[in-house]
Amino acid sequence: MSTLTTNQIPTPAFDIAIIGAGLAGSLCAHLLAQSGNSVCIIDKSRGSGGRASSKRLEDNASCDLGTPFILTQHPDVITLLQQLTNEQVAAPWKQLNKGNVQAFVGTPKMSAITRHWIQPAQFITGTRIHHLDQVTQEGDTKTSWLLRNDKYQPVVMAKKVIIAAPAPQTASILATHEKLAVLLLRANQASASYQSQWAMWLETEPCDLNALIEPKNSLIKRMIKDNYKPMRNSEKVDRWVIQTDTNWTKQHLDSDIEWVTQTLLQAFAEITEHRVLKHGEPHRWFLSRFSESMGNKCFAWSPEHNVGLASDWLCQGDAEGALLSALSLVNHIKDSK
Repeated sequence: MSTLTTNQIPTPAFDIAIIGAGLAGSLCAHLLAQSGNSVCIIDKSRGSGGRASSKRLEDNASCDLGTPFILTQHPDVITLLQQLTNEQVAAPWKQLNKGNVQAFVGTPKMSAITRHWIQPAQFITGTRIHHLDQVTQEGDTKTSWLLRNDKYQPVVMAKKVIIAAPAPQTASILATHEKLAVLLLRANQASASYQSQWAMWLETEPCDLNALIEPKNSLIKRMIKDNYKPMRNSEKVDRWVIQTDTNWTKQHLDSDIEWVTQTLLQAFAEITEHRVLKHGEPHRWFLSRFSESMGNKCFAWSPEHNVGLASDWLCQGDAEGALLSALSLVNHIKDSK
């Protein structure tokens, strides 16, 4: 890592800057740092994980309020997750396996995966990248990218930039530079297909209901017993995470939070016939899921500008797609050298 002085303020410089510390961004950081690049990864949140982040509860407990598990059947992703299993960062959830589809979870929580992958990189938290500027460093014939935050302050310099964020957020960053119009077009197309979702944790007395329940004709899309996941501590209660149907969510995206809470609790009680002992406040994942943005590749890369995109919305629209997108983009960057 080197530094560049911009307006008298030393700005750290890296080979590669990655915007977004979810599954795709964190895996890109891991693989590119392994190849000897200096890498920084920047996220607007306080920690890593993105939609695969975990929520801390009382008494050092936590639950996976976002992506509850990773379903995969692609050999490269299975190999990747098996390696994490060997490193005790993930574990297979065999109860959910169907045919050639395998399920994995992070241990002791989903965010352990991204936290593990970003270790070789410099991690900048609580920073929203808003603007990209092209600049030429002194003594260098090639241009670099200057990444600025939402107050237009310089954050880092980088020779290459990867945006690993939901499509609308990606589009807003790309729109700040006219040379990135082709990438912007793809992000804008995908932005029209996002789906939102409410998620909430709650606790009941231990019961013998399945670890994963997907009700039919209900406002609840699925209910996951978080404490039934492998390598989780045994609890005196069953801790559930419930996620709403996306169509129902669209109709009630801006509804009163207390009304949403009571509606979800009532729906859960009707399905399970179990009394809720404790619950959290519903969390609105505004950019929860995307339909796949169909393209020739499951990533995007502009070789003339050294800017790339990796995310679930470029590939399948799910957690496995996020990992495949990252793997494919990194391999492309390596092969292009």
